[in-house]
Amino acid sequence: MAESVAGQLDRAGQVARTVTTKVRYPDFSIRSRSSTAPVGFADAERIGELACSLLDRALADRPGALRLVGVSVSNLEGHQQLMLG
Repeated sequence: MAESVAGQLDRAGQVARTVTTKVRYPDFSIRSRSSTAPVGFADAERIGELACSLLDRALADRPGALRLVGVSVSNLEGHQQLMLG
């Protein structure tokens, strides 16, 4: 999922500051967790790390089987070109 989200950000020329995970349990209850970074990112590794951390938090709050897991990003910004010199 993180690679797919990172690919969409790359194609759009954007970076995100917030990662959100949403989990749905067999009884159809839903829990979402999000984390916001001080600077934007668009790499799958960072998105995956944050998403897994959020998923761990959700499962710690309510362990058990899951029906659905989703990952999204928000607080989007355009890529910024850095100048070296």
